[in-house]
Amino acid sequence: MALIRLDFFSDVLKVDTAVQVIVPQRCERSPSIGQPPYKVLYLLHGLKQNETSYLRNSRIERYVQNLDLVVVMPSVGRSFYTDQKKGYPYFTYLTEELPRLLSTLLPISTQRDDTAIAGLSMGGYGALKAALTNPMQYGYAASMSGALDLVSLANRMKDETLPFPAEFENTFGPLECLADGQDDLFALAAKLGKVRPRLYITCGTEDFLYEDNIHFVKTFGERLDIRYEETAGSHTWAFWDAALPGVLSSMLQ
Repeated sequence: MALIRLDFFSDVLKVDTAVQVIVPQRCERSPSIGQPPYKVLYLLHGLKQNETSYLRNSRIERYVQNLDLVVVMPSVGRSFYTDQKKGYPYFTYLTEELPRLLSTLLPISTQRDDTAIAGLSMGGYGALKAALTNPMQYGYAASMSGALDLVSLANRMKDETLPFPAEFENTFGPLECLADGQDDLFALAAKLGKVRPRLYITCGTEDFLYEDNIHFVKTFGERLDIRYEETAGSHTWAFWDAALPGVLSSMLQ
């Protein structure tokens, strides 16, 4: 297994950026000699994190060491993996530029059934948004403690139940415009056609986003292919590290 850091200039973002990539270290696995390419998992960080967070706070390397799987960990700041109203087009970067670039550098598959995306907190939102917006691109998406109900978050911000980050409006625009828009997971899920990604959702019962996760699962549990699991836990790396094996096993089943 190899750990690779890629530093490059993003034509979409117009800035230098970086990704961390875990690659199985098996020289015989090469498309050039007739071997199939690797499956790929895009693993997305949370609001206060970056491309190194899983490596520093979880056992992701150990969990994937015997899997024929490439794990890609990008960095998007506090963007919610969104084409920001005032900022950078991170959604376009994540779903278009990054996969295109990596497919030219690494032996990874571009097939839908071989492509998965997962994340925690803000990254859980980003993973589901990517898969629900592009169901032909991602066959599987997973959310750990995901911010799945932006409208609920926005209402709590307006009521001062949660701190109001100025960048929230810079990213999404006016809070009252969130519902039913392209950034609302409930709206995206409701509009899905016949092609639907498999979804894995998990959240700790003490997490401040627990009720939002329950709301999403109850709304779409019978309409979408959702596997939901909950355990005791809160919005911490202890919970997310323990959840990663479930994300991987559900993906590869």
